[in-house]
Amino acid sequence: MKNKNRAMRNMLIGMIGAAICMAASWLSFAYGKGNIRNGFIQSNWPKMPMIRFELSIILNAIGVPMYFLGIRDMTRAVNLCKRRGNVSDFRMAKIFDMGASLGAIGFLFVNSSYSIMAIVYKLLYVTNLMGADIIATTEGMFYYLAIPVFAYYVLSILGVSIPFIYFLIQDRMRVMKLCIFFNPLFMLGVGELLRLTKIYYLVDFSSAAVPFGYLLLMAAGMSHTAKLPTYARKRRSED
Repeated sequence: MKNKNRAMRNMLIGMIGAAICMAASWLSFAYGKGNIRNGFIQSNWPKMPMIRFELSIILNAIGVPMYFLGIRDMTRAVNLCKRRGNVSDFRMAKIFDMGASLGAIGFLFVNSSYSIMAIVYKLLYVTNLMGADIIATTEGMFYYLAIPVFAYYVLSILGVSIPFIYFLIQDRMRVMKLCIFFNPLFMLGVGELLRLTKIYYLVDFSSAAVPFGYLLLMAAGMSHTAKLPTYARKRRSED
């Protein structure tokens, strides 16, 4: 792989970006003790300082470009896992490329949408509006964004996780088999299990599970890249 050291450095920057996005997710989605969910509405929103949501948006704006820098070079490393003439390899590499781009957009879009919804709810909460009107207004605003929010969220997670697992199972990734768990899809499942415990500090910890999965994904990508030859044979465009 050409410029291997630079690619590994960029993936390290991407891991730092994912860690920043973890902090941003915790600020937005860690609701604390006694929170009750009512649809998309969280009962503890009025108790949470406004600066948490503002910082969350700012941190995402910082972390996402750093994440994209790293995942872009991991996409190059994944492309080297393809075998000439293997249609499944070609498709999986393309899916990973798409999922990586969707993830970069989705980090900022999904987190910001939820943060803005919380901010709107908090601003309306101190007015003379009835509680039902506040909930209806806030949820009504979110329904306009619901389809793209969930689409970006789901497709970005599946888009990088499934190809990564595929190439690892096919022995194309030069990492331990244990790394099959180093992906956002698995961490999403872990996060959902933590939410089922109803223990608030575990539920709060689960809020950063998905970006932690992206961090682990790039850690596996760094390990894979480190074991690649310094120079790779130039591949034809149809590979």
